[in-house]
Amino acid sequence: MRGASRFQLILIVAVVALIAVNVFLAWGYFGAINTKANLEKDIATKEQSIDYLEGLYNIGALTNQLAEAERKLAEEAPIPERIDPLELVDKIIYVVQKAGIDSYTFKPAGSSQVQIGNNMYTGITYTISTAERLSILIKFLGLLEGIEFGDPPHDTVRVTDIRLSPTGEIWSLSCKLVIIVQ
Repeated sequence: MRGASRFQLILIVAVVALIAVNVFLAWGYFGAINTKANLEKDIATKEQSIDYLEGLYNIGALTNQLAEAERKLAEEAPIPERIDPLELVDKIIYVVQKAGIDSYTFKPAGSSQVQIGNNMYTGITYTISTAERLSILIKFLGLLEGIEFGDPPHDTVRVTDIRLSPTGEIWSLSCKLVIIVQ
């Protein structure tokens, strides 16, 4: 038996090289397939997240929900037709006493139109001024917001234009109390 010829050696080296290239290409191909599958899974997850967020922040749908909520509010929680001035004064005195306010001013400031949903209502405005420690003023503002009118009682009171200014430990407060009626 004689040794391999030069031609046979070249063929053997070529076959080994082709096998090595095939293994390298197969390894790269299957790695790419795996990467593609992972990316497709990530894309599907991101698309689900986007669909969920689009549903959450869909301005058109949210606007429709707001309109429906305002309609239901107008039907189910009617705004009082008027407020009794004596009831208002009693409620203000109660809030002042409960908050621990020593002195205050409470004056009518007119009325204006307030739109809630598609309906127009009257906003009766009063100005309130006082000076106390900040903690007392915060309690006072919270109690003012909690005033309700009507039978059954409805939350139709808004505190607006709040202005606070410090003078040492005592703070000055001026605000407007708007009561919404029909």
